[in-house]
Amino acid sequence: MKLFLILLLCANIFAKFIEVLPLSNKRINYKQKIYAYDTRLIQANNKYHCKEYLDITTLKENRYRAKHFIAKNKPICKKDVYIAVSHKIRFRFGNLEIEREGDIIRETDQYIKIKTPDGKIEKIYKNGLQR
Repeated sequence: MKLFLILLLCANIFAKFIEVLPLSNKRINYKQKIYAYDTRLIQANNKYHCKEYLDITTLKENRYRAKHFIAKNKPICKKDVYIAVSHKIRFRFGNLEIEREGDIIRETDQYIKIKTPDGKIEKIYKNGLQR
């Protein structure tokens, strides 16, 4: 009996290391922002296979987006997310100041052409009209 208890305690000592890892509370779509309240922390051993898990403190500091769909109750790995780079453009037409996300394609005296993140091209005239 004592030998059995000793073996049981030794088995617990040599058990796999338990980690604290983030799981998603809800499903996260492709390129969706991931916030700290979208995750919860659990303690688990090697049940989930990830080389590096996302740290909650870095999740609070940076604005991460999902590289692919992440299902509910799945771990969030560092390879599954990326830091979103903001391409904001601010331009002035006299008293009118416009701020948009995208890249400037062409700028003339009459208009500015912008490529938005979804791939559309917008033409904004100096008087504020869009066509």
